[in-house]
Amino acid sequence: MEFAIISDIHDNLTNLKASLSIINDRNIDTIICCGDFCSPFVIHELGKSNLTVHAVFGNNDGDRFNIQKIAAEYPNLNIHGEYIGDMENQLILDGVKIGVTHYPFYAHTMIKTNWYDAVFFGHTHQYHKQKFGRALYMNPGEIAGIFGPASFAIYNTSERGSEQILL
Repeated sequence: MEFAIISDIHDNLTNLKASLSIINDRNIDTIICCGDFCSPFVIHELGKSNLTVHAVFGNNDGDRFNIQKIAAEYPNLNIHGEYIGDMENQLILDGVKIGVTHYPFYAHTMIKTNWYDAVFFGHTHQYHKQKFGRALYMNPGEIAGIFGPASFAIYNTSERGSEQILL
């Protein structure tokens, strides 16, 4: 199974649509979003994709009330709050136990627990991929393309590996 990891959209619908097109072309049906949609209208685009989306909030998601309200209109969209990965808020895809947060300092703490096969985070807008013991610690880069090239990542559960996709 493959799934996509995106982060830091910052209202850039053009790049979001381009990434969704690539994701659809690869027959991927699940996205993990590491936060910073920014405005609620971005949620409509993710919801209309009909892809299963697991997302957390970032520091620039100002109108969380309306983001959650809009997300509730789409059964494929799951906003998990600040993070995914405790005992009551677990995400396991094809046997891979996943932790998700927006913030690298939380992700760093999560990866040290040895509870996860992969921990994904955003916030820095910089692609980062590192093995930490048996686990993957990764930032997929930014959809927005503000501080560098727009990118996201695809994770392959059978290979337990990932690749960066540049837009």
